[in-house]
Amino acid sequence: MIRVYLDTNVLLNVWFKEENPKTGEKLWEASLQILKLIENGKIEGVVSIFTLMESAHVFKRNKLNPERVKEIEDVGIEVYIPNELTLIDAFSFQLKLGTDPYDSVALASALASGCDVLITRDEDFRKKAENQIMILSPEEFLEWIAASGGL
Repeated sequence: MIRVYLDTNVLLNVWFKEENPKTGEKLWEASLQILKLIENGKIEGVVSIFTLMESAHVFKRNKLNPERVKEIEDVGIEVYIPNELTLIDAFSFQLKLGTDPYDSVALASALASGCDVLITRDEDFRKKAENQIMILSPEEFLEWIAASGGL
């Protein structure tokens, strides 16, 4: 079964029903489809505890209840808790690739938890980490999985 790591922005797309301000594209739709694939047991989804912390911070900053991050449990997303070696790898990625701390932990966690794909909308992160793991946007992932017959 395909195992995907969801970057924070993918979850926030859904929670905030985000749209592209330039095109009006509903960014949340593809992200929601991925969550439904996870919920229906078609693929496995993973986030790290740091993803939840970052999401809770965004909720709090927007004067929303940070407890909402617990909603991912209803979908069946695995919460990966990085160990010392994963955090050392994250620090190494931060130094070597120039990724920010959250992205460094996301990358190290995706690799340590055995994910096949990291799904993100962060182009800067993608460029820096593309040689480490397959990185796709939510739309690209849905196209890729449909083309590969991965379901």
